[in-house]
Amino acid sequence: MKKVALTLVAVFALSACGGGGDDSKDLFSLWKSEQTGAPLDLSGGKFGTDGLISFYTVDGTKCTCDLAIIGDQGGGTVAVTGCISIPYNATKDKQCVALQGAGSYSKTSDVLTITRNGNTGTFR
Repeated sequence: MKKVALTLVAVFALSACGGGGDDSKDLFSLWKSEQTGAPLDLSGGKFGTDGLISFYTVDGTKCTCDLAIIGDQGGGTVAVTGCISIPYNATKDKQCVALQGAGSYSKTSDVLTITRNGNTGTFR
């Protein structure tokens, strides 16, 4: 469960980015996890912009985090920091804080792969 949540954080971190590209699916689109079926909405993001990202952990806890990304449509790195539960709850907040960290992503055609702390998630 923690591996899935950590992967989701890295993926959601990409939402503050924007794109360009070829005929393949844009990085800043709606994705679906092949592992959990959870949606990942990266639409509306821009490259080179710090921002906030909100997402839900497997148990339904809403986390809001700061996001930074360096990369392009094909791949790059992301950093997720400052995660807190909304509304704040000390127990649930620990789940959000555990999702902080850095990772990398790669995208080919219509497959997005996120790797963070040795865990990999795939999205289509």
